[in-house]
Amino acid sequence: MKVIGLTGGIASGKSTIANLLRSLGAPVFDADAESRALVAKGRAALNEIALTFGIEYLTDGGELNRPKMAELVFHDKEALKKLESFLAECRSKNLPAAVLDVPLLIECGWYKDVDAVWLVAVDSETQIERAMARSNMTREEVKARIAAQMTLEEKKAYASLVIDNSGTFAETEKAVAAAWKNFTAEA
Repeated sequence: MKVIGLTGGIASGKSTIANLLRSLGAPVFDADAESRALVAKGRAALNEIALTFGIEYLTDGGELNRPKMAELVFHDKEALKKLESFLAECRSKNLPAAVLDVPLLIECGWYKDVDAVWLVAVDSETQIERAMARSNMTREEVKARIAAQMTLEEKKAYASLVIDNSGTFAETEKAVAAAWKNFTAEA
């Protein structure tokens, strides 16, 4: 079985691509959803993080400071066990491929453990507009979040495939279907 590491910056449309892959039959492990569920506001794990690592790992609103904790979360043994379990299940079903939807795939070194890195990319203005529309952040807040991440150009050096998600949904859907077909044909 071959494994795709799917990544992209904030508001690049990575979730859209993951959903398109699911609709094509791809099993997708959503690392962000897994980590969010474990450390949601009010959950015991979030309190344990604050007690163990300090209050600076929480935002002013009492939620997890994700950038600060990203490195730890992706090296957490429980998260790795869930990932390994997902991949083992996919292998047991003789699936040709699986997808790991991991926002910080490159930054955390997981790119080394996949067969291909698919990078979802959009121009910076589209990224800013999408992030503002979905999260109520200001332009300056979005720009600061983008600036704190690895740049798109840096990520491209790791990518096996760059999916341009700045066109229409139909264009993106067509590109993803073709890429998945090619990838699974090689598996």
